[in-house]
Amino acid sequence: AHIFAEGSNTTGEDHDQPVKEYYEGLFGMVAGLDDELAEFADTHLHVLSEEYGVASGEERMSAVYAGDQTPVGSEDMAEQARAELLDVAAHADVMVILLSTDVFQQTVEEIWNELVEAAKPESIWCLGAARSSLEGLDFEELETKGCTVLTYQRVGVARIGTDTREELL
Repeated sequence: AHIFAEGSNTTGEDHDQPVKEYYEGLFGMVAGLDDELAEFADTHLHVLSEEYGVASGEERMSAVYAGDQTPVGSEDMAEQARAELLDVAAHADVMVILLSTDVFQQTVEEIWNELVEAAKPESIWCLGAARSSLEGLDFEELETKGCTVLTYQRVGVARIGTDTREELL
């Protein structure tokens, strides 16, 4: 299972902890989902940040951030995310993508047709994004491949709703 989500503005002080534990606040919902999914599958958490790019949730922050580096920026972060999304889509049994509108547009929307083409047949796709972003995607081809598609129309700060989370699990 692969989870793609943005880090949060709230962070810990300890740079020697895993990325998954460094981000706090609302990111706890994503970390918790990662833990819950780990009961059923090997999970890989991909954390997107304009500061660091795309980091693995298990990677130590000290390996991701040298302390004096220039931020990656939104373009490079989006480019890294698009490459990772395409790379894992072909073999992922579960794809969970929980992104804000801007990041969703820069990543998923940019490569949607390629993602659908690469998607592993009979995989599960869970997308949490703004209604306008989700409405712009055609899920029919994914469903034709036997994929299960779950969507959460993101409103406010919640990255995934309780019902969608339960359905995914």
